[in-house]
Amino acid sequence: MRASQVLSALSGTLGKDLKSYELRPREVGVYRKHTVEEIWAEVAREAIPQAVAVLKSLGPLHISIISGHDAGEEIELLYHLAVGYGTAGGEVMVTLRTRLPKSDPTVPSITGILPGAETTEREKIEFLGLDFPGIPRRDHVFLPDDLSIHPWRRDEPELEKHLHRMVEWEEGREGKEPAGS
Repeated sequence: MRASQVLSALSGTLGKDLKSYELRPREVGVYRKHTVEEIWAEVAREAIPQAVAVLKSLGPLHISIISGHDAGEEIELLYHLAVGYGTAGGEVMVTLRTRLPKSDPTVPSITGILPGAETTEREKIEFLGLDFPGIPRRDHVFLPDDLSIHPWRRDEPELEKHLHRMVEWEEGREGKEPAGS
């Protein structure tokens, strides 16, 4: 499969919801180096499930992770996917980017299309305070269920208090004197 085929399918289906895209060449291989093209595309948040469905229709689809960060007034999400995963024709790496306003940090879940996305969506719920309508479970994966803060948010008012608590807890586990003793 070629990156141009994947891009053609995305643009033909998404139309204006495909806000921008870039084909990025990348050199791969150790002994026999060659260049592959990756797709980096910005997609409207409401069109993320449709974009993932289009990619899945092209062949086996693997999600590596959804990465995310606080970008000031918005939360930026990057969906890292491999189209044609494990096939003889090769795979095409695709990164879908979307931005969510902090006032409405909601994006539809893709777990109905790719059940393997559940853990990474749940991680973004607990660390960034996002909402994924349609996700089957919302309980925490990594942090205590009673922790009410979102540690990857720069605007989290209670973060500093909890960070001090975590450092003191870790120092106590290692047999050190807690900070400030």
